[in-house]
Amino acid sequence: MRITITAKHVKVTDTMKEYAREKLERLERYFDRIASIQVILNQDGLDHVCEINVHTDTHNQLSAVVHNQEDMHAAVDLCLDKVHRQLQKVKEKIKGHKGAEKRKKLGRDVKRLTQRLPRVGEQSYEDAKNE
Repeated sequence: MRITITAKHVKVTDTMKEYAREKLERLERYFDRIASIQVILNQDGLDHVCEINVHTDTHNQLSAVVHNQEDMHAAVDLCLDKVHRQLQKVKEKIKGHKGAEKRKKLGRDVKRLTQRLPRVGEQSYEDAKNE
């Protein structure tokens, strides 16, 4: 996973970059198919802006932008929360548990329909075949 941190219109300290890098490395725990992450830290007037772009191996691109007036740390934290929720959605779509529920329903339907069929007496297979 490649992490790129850039700053626009603001001087970002090394401690801020390390803080962001440390938080971003945790994302790999939740979704291990992340190819690269690009972080853009910006200051727009009084707002601190954090933009995170995530590219995955599954050709998904996620983007989150947060404007926060408090400080850059809070903007990074809020933006990471957004990205985390988006990664969870991507992971759920890849897993695709929807098919399992359809198979269960199909099994229940077949069982219900076969119970309604008239039962053949205790004939053996050979007797039923000769009739």
